[in-house]
This record gives sequence, structure tokens and C-alpha cells, in this order.
Amino acid sequence: MDSTLDIALNKDYQAQDSKKVVVTDNQTNGQGTHGKKWISVPYKDLTFSLILGRDYYFEQNLIDQCCIGMLNVLSTYNVEGQIKYPNDIYVNNKKIIGMLLSNVQNSRENNKPYQALSIGINVNSVIDIKKLDSQAKVSSTSLFLELNREINREKLLKLIIEEIDLIIQKLVHQ
Repeated sequence: MDSTLDIALNKDYQAQDSKKVVVTDNQTNGQGTHGKKWISVPYKDLTFSLILGRDYYFEQNLIDQCCIGMLNVLSTYNVEGQIKYPNDIYVNNKKIIGMLLSNVQNSRENNKPYQALSIGINVNSVIDIKKLDSQAKVSSTSLFLELNREINREKLLKLIIEEIDLIIQKLVHQ
């Protein structure tokens, strides 16, 4: 698919206001901040969006907490990351995770925007994104490059969703 975010922000999902995860093995037009692209290697990396709906309005604090959560997830693999604000995780000065919180305002829906959180993670790719995208301004790494072994993407996705669920529950019930 082009972008998990495009699917997550689709008007049909907005009408349902459902909480779902949109995940793909092959994202061809991933989005990053400030109009940048998120490049991922098909069937190697993780690209997904969490539909948050409009029940709660999340701001930068959600991204801040998710950055900390991603550091926790990386630590389960004995990988030490650093937050590069506002929404990226680096390992050894190379980008490994990017996040994007998107809002769609619909004036008919009680002034609360419809939101989706998109995440891209370099999991099993073995090439620096700069070699795939001449526009890329930073070097990248992956869990595979850091650990020299393949990571089960489904297990990693489960860990991430569980971590984000805890974060959202804490933010909602503060």
C-alpha cells in the first residue's frame, strides 16, 4: 500500500471512529514530518499506524512518551537508543525509528480531531536508507545491523503495541 497513514485517516475509518492497527509489509509512500518520506525495505521493516480516533486529544506529550516507550522496547533487545526530538529514535547516531502523530479536523464532530499515530522501524533491513533515497539527510541503522541477527517482526509489533497501549492508558487516566 502507499501509506498506512493514508488508510488510517480514510473517511470510512473516521466515520466508524474505530480503534485499529493498519500494518503493511510493503509501504511504498511512507510519510515523515515536514513532508519528508519514510523509506522502508519491503518484508524487512515495520510500518504501521494506530487509529486513535477522536475520543481523546493527544498532543506532543504522546510522542514524547512513545519515544520513551520505544527506548524500553529497544532495551528488551539490549539495544540502547537515544531520543532525537521531536519524534525519532537513534542508535549509534543513526536513525532507527520515526513517529508521526496526525490530526484530521472535522468541524461536524464536536471539535475533537481524528488522530492516528504512525511508526516506522528499521528491523531487518541491511542497507543504509541513504543508499535507497538520495534525499535522505541522515544515516540509518536497523535492529539486524545492531544485533547481527533477524528479529521476528510480529513479536516486535506486539511489544510495541503493548507499550503504546500502556502509555495511552496512563495519559487518558491521569
